[in-house]
Amino acid sequence: MYRFACFTGVLLMLASSAGAVMVYAPNGVSRPYPFSGPDELVKFDTSNPAAFETVGSMNVPNIGFGGMEFDADGSLWAYASFYKSTGGAAAGLYSVDTTTGAATLQGTASTQPLDDLAFNPVDGKMYGVRSQYNSTRLYTVNLVTGATSLVGYFSGLPTDVHRVVGMAIDSTGAFYLNDVGVDKVYKGTGLALTELYTLPQDTNFSQGLAIDWSRNDTGYHGAVGQGEFPNYFSQINTFATDGSAYTLGPDFGPNEMIEGYGYPLVQPNDLAIVPIPEPGALLLLAVGAVFCGRRR
Repeated sequence: MYRFACFTGVLLMLASSAGAVMVYAPNGVSRPYPFSGPDELVKFDTSNPAAFETVGSMNVPNIGFGGMEFDADGSLWAYASFYKSTGGAAAGLYSVDTTTGAATLQGTASTQPLDDLAFNPVDGKMYGVRSQYNSTRLYTVNLVTGATSLVGYFSGLPTDVHRVVGMAIDSTGAFYLNDVGVDKVYKGTGLALTELYTLPQDTNFSQGLAIDWSRNDTGYHGAVGQGEFPNYFSQINTFATDGSAYTLGPDFGPNEMIEGYGYPLVQPNDLAIVPIPEPGALLLLAVGAVFCGRRR
């Protein structure tokens, strides 16, 4: 005589790579000198940016990408911000292939320049910022058509001189802006900003700013500037979103001496943190399963 016995078990599928925070960035100093070629897409672990990997050329001649961000689905986006040959303002939303680095124009080429992109996990929208003539404006960016729409003007920034080049959004929808004109980071709920940090460095050029909204809201700043002459610095700093700590972090490795100046290997025009779960990674699942077997 046979009887059937059943039991309930739990199957676990463990997520791949816990702990490492992977960041993608457009490298504005793509080799060789004089760095006038297309931006290159690089990726690195925030704890060790010196071990960065060059994914490939973004394949858009004469364009510097000042904005880069992942959406909640893990798609990577970049925004054309300036022309390398003239420094003048450029525009346009691009989708970015994380396996090759290639950027492809999304929808219709926009005429609105933006200095940075940031995804808001609260309302699921992509936002852009534009700072010009001591006026800083917030836009939404349509990820299907590439069109931009004005939301409004930020307040709380210096009225005499400011130059915002970085923007990030945390898990609550709060905005963070990096002003290189006065080396400060501001925070705001909505468009009203208050000072969060005065930076301990003299920063210049493009700055990457990102908030790890899918994990723990840690802030990351790709700080670039003139260090001890003749060297420039390029490093990944971290900050707490409550204003309690801004910490200097590791750099992208030894500079390359060219014509008497020490140029960093990477100038991260922006930072884009891979959200969790990472695209293609296994999710942590607890699946109740019933197994039945025949026994005597």
